[in-house]
Amino acid sequence: MRSDGHSFRPGDDDPADLLRRMADRVASMIVTSGCSDLDCALAERELRMECLSLLPDRMGLYDLIYTSRFRRLREQFRS
Repeated sequence: MRSDGHSFRPGDDDPADLLRRMADRVASMIVTSGCSDLDCALAERELRMECLSLLPDRMGLYDLIYTSRFRRLREQFRS
């Protein structure tokens, strides 16, 4: 089930593809100076909640990949 309450049907986006696109958007926001730290944090939280909704058994993998990726980007582009 998607976070908007709708179930996935054949032909819908694969949840992993959706999360990847959302993660790319968050990474872009972090790198772009026009986005505030708060906006980036909110987008990252939205992605985390979407992952929890779509693939709750993959949260460990989420933390391993995306949490460290976003932290590294913040250190590189926001310090």
